[in-house]
Amino acid sequence: MKTINKFILSIGAVASMALGACTNDLDLLPTDPSKITAGTFDEDPVGYMDRVMADCYLQFSTYGANGNAAVSGTDGGMTTFQRGLFILETIPTDEANWLPAADADYGLIQYGIASPSNTIMYGVYSRLMINVATCTDFIQTVNNGYFNIPAEAQGRADEYIRQAKILRAAAYYYLIDLWGNVPYANDDTSIGSVPPQMDRAELFGIMTNELEQVVAAYNGNASQSWGYVGLEVAEALLVKYYLNAEVYAGTPRWSDAIRHAENIITRHKGTGFVASDGTATGLAQNYSTLFAANNRQYANGGSSDVHENLWVIPSDTEHMTSYANSMFMIAAWIGGDQNAKYNNTEAWKCMSTRPEFAAIFDWDSNMTYSDDQRVAWWCTADDGFSFSDLTYNQASWGNNGYLAIKYTNWNLDEYGDKMASQPNATGQLSNDYAVIRLAEIYLSAAEAYMHTGNSAKALTYTNFIRERAGLMPWTAGEFNLDNLYKERARELYTENTRRTDLIRAGKWISGYNWTWKNQTLKGSDFPAHYNLYPLPSTIVTLSGMKQNPGY
Repeated sequence: MKTINKFILSIGAVASMALGACTNDLDLLPTDPSKITAGTFDEDPVGYMDRVMADCYLQFSTYGANGNAAVSGTDGGMTTFQRGLFILETIPTDEANWLPAADADYGLIQYGIASPSNTIMYGVYSRLMINVATCTDFIQTVNNGYFNIPAEAQGRADEYIRQAKILRAAAYYYLIDLWGNVPYANDDTSIGSVPPQMDRAELFGIMTNELEQVVAAYNGNASQSWGYVGLEVAEALLVKYYLNAEVYAGTPRWSDAIRHAENIITRHKGTGFVASDGTATGLAQNYSTLFAANNRQYANGGSSDVHENLWVIPSDTEHMTSYANSMFMIAAWIGGDQNAKYNNTEAWKCMSTRPEFAAIFDWDSNMTYSDDQRVAWWCTADDGFSFSDLTYNQASWGNNGYLAIKYTNWNLDEYGDKMASQPNATGQLSNDYAVIRLAEIYLSAAEAYMHTGNSAKALTYTNFIRERAGLMPWTAGEFNLDNLYKERARELYTENTRRTDLIRAGKWISGYNWTWKNQTLKGSDFPAHYNLYPLPSTIVTLSGMKQNPGY
């Protein structure tokens, strides 16, 4: 019998050789691998399978087991799944910027400019490929019988395979979105072989077909334990894939996006926020509660009957360190004077939001107050912040933009008010990070309905989101696709959707400029090839892959 060490060694091979990402050795198990041998493995094969499956999840939540960064030569926190996506999806857009002037890689990314030698390209690409490799090798390990799973535990193994496929499809979604043509290793790819670089459209087809098979295998069973993925996440990912199908594969798939979005919406209706038309939408009563210290209850498997946060990355300050997720979403914005406001102890002064993005919210004349709940935790002119100096460095922090914050380390009740019992102020936070929410599914369905001629349905769904935010619903005369995109920006800001949305809307390259876009103060158009990032030069050199056009 092969031991579990085969898994550790083979995943290192996949990550560093077959997929071309140079990594340190991966200590994948939450227990000491040296204690797992051929002699001990048979004592608890199902338990060891549980622990290895846990590592598939670990790769999405932190930068590496036992504090060891999985990607060598880069900042560990930066190579965490959430933070890596934030760097490439949010910082180059109007939503945020990165202020430390000495950081050349971030400094160029915040202007939307990326080179193949940028270490951020290497770090984020490698993180996603490590996640793909971890999931793929887990699937192979189970399918090849290395766990020696007893017959009574086969159902558990089958479910784990489905979950690993969902997680892998999530990593591939971002690889396809950011880089386009990337390698694909299927469940039969042998360890040590070099998977071929695949056409973006072909890989889109493979991943959507695999997710459709996973959805069919669930047969409508949407039960999901907290922190895990299942039918809900599989369908939510299909919504994201199909919403961008024209960009990724050249052919729109609006009806398919609607089909899966409606499945999710139907399962959630009947609870939560009640819109003016009497619909119990399944949305949480208050926006801020979704990002509070006690937001776990609003995730699938949580204690509330409202589960708006469809896919979450759990945080656990007792057992895991991560300079990403909810901690990053507060600390990276604020200075020490704001610690008390958010009940935390870390403050980095690294970000602010750009004036064009702040302006899309409905403010009073001084830009200090808005009825929109989604800016309730922002730092604005009321807190001494301004847009008077749009030099993007830390020396200008406080004057180069508002702080667009939605996470907080306070326990909030369902209406967004502070509760009697509160967590201690800490640096590492225990909030779940919400990767995909029901609100995104509503807005994605609305966009797809607009493209299929059902503007009435699109307006209804968009108004659910507006009303929950405390705003007046739009009339048919006020509603159009451009306004829908603005509502999507208001609702989903800093949730790693903005660059993708601007590309799909045809406003990334040209048609919309923001401060310091393309390293020009008033913004200027990008070259056409900027719809894709460059593949990391280290990866191209090692693997022989073809670089994306223009780089």
